[in-house]
Amino acid sequence: MTTEPSFSEKVEQLKHKVRSFSDDADAPLIEETAQRLEKLNYAPPVIISIEKFLRLTKDSLLEEIDRILALPDAEACALAPDEPKKCEDLRLQFISVQIFYYEKLLLLRQGDIETWDEIDELYVHD
Repeated sequence: MTTEPSFSEKVEQLKHKVRSFSDDADAPLIEETAQRLEKLNYAPPVIISIEKFLRLTKDSLLEEIDRILALPDAEACALAPDEPKKCEDLRLQFISVQIFYYEKLLLLRQGDIETWDEIDELYVHD
């Protein structure tokens, strides 16, 4: 019988995933991509300001994960204030969403045509 990984193990797996990202965009490219996305009113469902999110690096994403983990329960778990397990699930969900959209952001910074086409379809052609 396999046991479900603990909350700490799940967090460490997510952090490991972030650490494995190739984060080689320089500051001018990060800014250029951020400005292009801002002009499109790009708005992924992340829990930090879009301005900050668009300029994240791998290191600042790891810091953001730590910030989410350090949020007071009243803030992070407003939807489940008296359910510690649900609170952990919400934190993992917040972190996972950040990582998912950060991966897309990395592709955009690399000029990935398919990812830019997806953004254009959602934000330009609608």
